[in-house]
Amino acid sequence: MSKSTHTHPNPIKLLLVEDQHLVREGLKGLLALHEEIQLVGEAADGAVAMEWIAAASADQLPDVILSDMRMPRMDGVGLIRALAARALKIPVLLLTTFDDSAAFDEAVSAGARGFLLKATSPEVLAQSLRDVAGGGTALRPLITERIERHSGERAFSATPQPDPLSPKELQVLRLVASGRSNTEIAALLGNSEGVIKNHCSTVFSKMGVRDRTQAVLRAIDLGWI
Repeated sequence: MSKSTHTHPNPIKLLLVEDQHLVREGLKGLLALHEEIQLVGEAADGAVAMEWIAAASADQLPDVILSDMRMPRMDGVGLIRALAARALKIPVLLLTTFDDSAAFDEAVSAGARGFLLKATSPEVLAQSLRDVAGGGTALRPLITERIERHSGERAFSATPQPDPLSPKELQVLRLVASGRSNTEIAALLGNSEGVIKNHCSTVFSKMGVRDRTQAVLRAIDLGWI
């Protein structure tokens, strides 16, 4: 596909964050093939990205950030947390070299809207950026494949619309999604750890999921977090 000479009417504004210069240039070349994706800035790590965002005008702010997960100084997860700390609702799609379940769990807990292997195809990358910029997620098929591989059944066999959560259960779920442990949640909410475990069990049961990662993904799909 060749790049069009005219500008797309509603481009997706992208900030690219990658510490390896050659990889960054390669990604820029791939993204240039898609006229609807407009690169507005680039940074060598999360700290530089935050400086860039702080200096950007309102019309320069990106619709989505494509970031390497592992970088010196401030990595992709640190960038997501820095954005949240400043109440900046810019979705982040993380790229990683290895299919590592611990890295995936860390990314989802931090609030990543997308998680892709660097070995993915350019078409999948472009579509994932469209999905994330449009308010969706690009966390599959990676997680779906992993859960199916371990359980032998389809992920999220729950009903399309699970039972609603109580305000307290939703509060616990959002703290789970922020990466906090049951002990930390108990301290924050002034409850015992046993009470928080019971809340988590109820949340998982209502949502038809088996663990924290599935609960977070399901909640993102449902727009609960």
